Amino acid sequence: MKWSTLLWTYFLMALKMVIDLTRSGRFIRGKGVESLQGEDMNGRRPQNFKPALKRPFGNAVFFNFIFICLLTAFFIDARKVLAEEPAGGVRTAAEMTLTLEDVWKMTLLAGDDIRIAGEGVAQAQASVDKALSTFLPRITAETGITKYSDRKVSGSLVTQPDDSARFDLKITQPLYTGGTEWSARRLARMRLEKSGATLGYARQSAMLRAARAFFSVLKSQKDMEIKRAALKRAEERRKVATARFKVGEVTRSAVLRAEAETANGEAELIRAESAIRDAKSFLKRTLNVTEDLNVVEPEAFTAANASEEALIKTAYENRLDYKGSVLDQKLAGEGITYAKGNFLPSVRLEGAYDWKKQNPTTAFLVEDSVNASVVLSYPLFEGGLRKAELSEARSKLRESELRRHSLMRDIEVEVRQAYNSIESARAVIDAYKKQLSFAEEDYKMVFEQFKFGIATTVDVIDADSTLISAQRSLMNSSYDLQLAILELNYSTGVLSPGIQAPKRSQ
Repeated sequence: MKWSTLLWTYFLMALKMVIDLTRSGRFIRGKGVESLQGEDMNGRRPQNFKPALKRPFGNAVFFNFIFICLLTAFFIDARKVLAEEPAGGVRTAAEMTLTLEDVWKMTLLAGDDIRIAGEGVAQAQASVDKALSTFLPRITAETGITKYSDRKVSGSLVTQPDDSARFDLKITQPLYTGGTEWSARRLARMRLEKSGATLGYARQSAMLRAARAFFSVLKSQKDMEIKRAALKRAEERRKVATARFKVGEVTRSAVLRAEAETANGEAELIRAESAIRDAKSFLKRTLNVTEDLNVVEPEAFTAANASEEALIKTAYENRLDYKGSVLDQKLAGEGITYAKGNFLPSVRLEGAYDWKKQNPTTAFLVEDSVNASVVLSYPLFEGGLRKAELSEARSKLRESELRRHSLMRDIEVEVRQAYNSIESARAVIDAYKKQLSFAEEDYKMVFEQFKFGIATTVDVIDADSTLISAQRSLMNSSYDLQLAILELNYSTGVLSPGIQAPKRSQ
């Protein structure tokens, strides 16, 4: 529903109220028009007069007032809905709690690197059109007017007029340029393919950065929960220490130590809240949004059940940056072909139409003429330019080969590191689960002993520190495992290939 529709509806309903109120004050009875007092135009009351209480003025006002109030409430509510709903019906970050899939979709829609890479694709497409133009004829038109200083004659013949005008139309069609036109077209198409690979790789990289920012927010939220629970335990210890101090079981130093631990817990909680704000700010920057947002814990990812060698092979097949390096090598090879074409002659077809007008007409004026010619061109000496271009093209080919081999080794290292990170995270998670179980049980026992004076303040604080460390270690390792799986998927080029960006609203 649009604003204009709401406004017109509101206006028409208000107009209806005015009409109903007006009609409620008069009624039509028979041939005459009678007022509420029952008098006609001559001041007489008819015999069949019935008071207008069948449709009382007060009831009409009441029901129309209720109707207008309901319509106004609907209008205000619709205004709020429309104010919060962006164009195209896409929900903003302030309206929803984001899942990892939502974050990825928003990244694909508004990521700066993705949009920059998209412009690269547009430029590559324009290069293809430019390469096609070399096959088409060029048409050039020129016109001009010349004014001479004076007229010159030789006997009875005019050799220089007072002024002259001309119009030239020239058509040039390349027939052969040493194969450079075909090579340029192949280069343009390969650059377009390369820009597409670059765009895909930019999307994968942006999605991985967004996932890191997403899990950073989750870590910060979980860390705040741990520190909030730690503060609650510190407050419980303070209460116990205060109660024992009142009955003389402990000295005041135990109470002061408990107060200090509580204050430290409050400070840690403040730091955790600040860390959440920082993590959310970075995520909002990644998504290019300004509204506040929340994130939802994703489902656990499953790593690919394959060997390292199989994963490396998959990476060579799917990594878009590696495909781009292969295309770079092909581009360099085609660049050599283009450079060699400059050593060959070129042939072009030219046609021209010339029209001239002079005042007065000279003796040898040809007013219009049409000509056609075939031109063979071969550069004999250009200062060593062609040789330098060929050497440069060969060097670029060697460079592209070195870059591709270097990238292959980098990809292999990335896959092995991600694979080892998963194995390591799985192993330490099992150890941290045991540590957390023991730490929880230990804290319960020590705290109960502290209540009855068996354990000291130092003992219970040490048990609490061990519990906090175990909780944080397990939390970090759990999220690190999920990130390691995403890193492995990214390293093999299969980071959620099914995720598509929503269409941009017009």
